[in-house]
Amino acid sequence: MNRMTNRQVWCDDIQPIENLCFEPVERSYMNVVVIRIIIVYILLMACALLIPLMWEQWLPMLIVDCVLAIAFAVNVALAHKIYDFKGYALRERDISYRTGIFFTSVTTIPFSKIQQVSLRMNLVSRIFKLYYVDVVNGSQSASNRLTIPGLTLENAERLKLLLINKADCDND
Repeated sequence: MNRMTNRQVWCDDIQPIENLCFEPVERSYMNVVVIRIIIVYILLMACALLIPLMWEQWLPMLIVDCVLAIAFAVNVALAHKIYDFKGYALRERDISYRTGIFFTSVTTIPFSKIQQVSLRMNLVSRIFKLYYVDVVNGSQSASNRLTIPGLTLENAERLKLLLINKADCDND
């Protein structure tokens, strides 16, 4: 007979999520991040070229381009720190994903809530042969998806298979 238990849990007995050992994404994922930053800033600087057409003055465009260049340098410098903060951790009953440099956030999805696991690539990640693992849960909220970026095909497929198997076991 399988009896459901509901034992009391004490706060001191619970391991904080911050103490988990997170598996990092591939180091080459930083190249993907840097290329995306470059593309965004090229587009922003190109938009700044429209300023002289609207106001017939070059100084505002130069100021905007200088501010964008400084912001670009800061973003590229911080992009290399992303590697230290992105990662995922598997526990007995759930998967957690941590991200954020200044405002760290950890998203956790119980295996029993997983409805779909898929692999994908985008144009930039394809250059570095890196995959994203998308995990969709049964929640009706806007945050019903967990995406783990920057995995090799082998690691992405292994994680996908593990999540599907765990979801099947927990749902039986």
